[in-house]
Amino acid sequence: MLERREVLVGLAAWAVAGRPWAQSWPAKPIRLILNFPPGGPTDVVSRYLAQKLSPLLGQPVVVDNRSGGAGAVGILAAANSAPDGYTFLYTATTGLVQVPLITKDASFDPLRSIVPVVGIGTTPIALLAHESLPASDFPGFVEWARKQKGGVDIGGGGPIIQIATAVLSRETGLKLIYVAYRGTAPVVQAALGGEIKAFFSTPSPMITELMKTGRLKALGVTSAQPSRLVPGAEPIARHVPGYEQDLTYALFAPAGIPPSVTERVAAAVLQALSGPGESERFLEFGLSLKPLPAAEVSRIAARDAETIRKTLETTPVKFGE
Repeated sequence: MLERREVLVGLAAWAVAGRPWAQSWPAKPIRLILNFPPGGPTDVVSRYLAQKLSPLLGQPVVVDNRSGGAGAVGILAAANSAPDGYTFLYTATTGLVQVPLITKDASFDPLRSIVPVVGIGTTPIALLAHESLPASDFPGFVEWARKQKGGVDIGGGGPIIQIATAVLSRETGLKLIYVAYRGTAPVVQAALGGEIKAFFSTPSPMITELMKTGRLKALGVTSAQPSRLVPGAEPIARHVPGYEQDLTYALFAPAGIPPSVTERVAAAVLQALSGPGESERFLEFGLSLKPLPAAEVSRIAARDAETIRKTLETTPVKFGE
């Protein structure tokens, strides 16, 4: 397997080998849309990227939180923006794939309406619980959940979490009831406030700190192997074979954007992420740093779309209910 630095060098060479860069771009501030509210792990990463990219691109990069519709509002806002190089989107490939599941906008195609610029990193989904839940691991959670006659509410944000909940319910025979929230910060507050006992979320600095103080605990992760992002949590797949899902986060842009612009942005991202200590810093943010070329991000998005299609054939989910 290639070391991260070798991957970065290769990606940089790929980025600068394309068309000549447009000399006039950028001539004004650049908008980076995030399709979730402030306070969550994606917000932390997007603001850090904006901070790092601004001096490299010579213009301010401003984060625009466009939450709503389980993430669809921000994605559609980016896709419908002018492809002039002044609007980008930070989200997961699964975020794009879930838009057709929750919106009536037939014009949006997750593989064509928006294009990848460069991959940033990956993360598993963690099953987390309030400190009062009487279980400290996944088998203990299953044992406890079986005793709850009315079922167990599972908080989360977005169709991917809703699907994950439905699949886990099917595979374990538990009655798990998905409860929708608008992002990580709201679902964490719901857990702390006693509205729910357990929830799915990607790792974040806030969650890590709450785990350190004992207010939250991790019951399992969806990665195939233990993750440094959620210390002490074992893969759920050890007890539920095949229950695996890593999320790939990337920068995207409206379809039709000049390749010279995406190449320059990709090169700037690679430069920003190649400094010493960046991998550890991103682990603190809740993301495993893993830069990828646009073509690989496209392949992952297509794979995620097919996986979700097949899953929904065997696990019917009523979105928005």
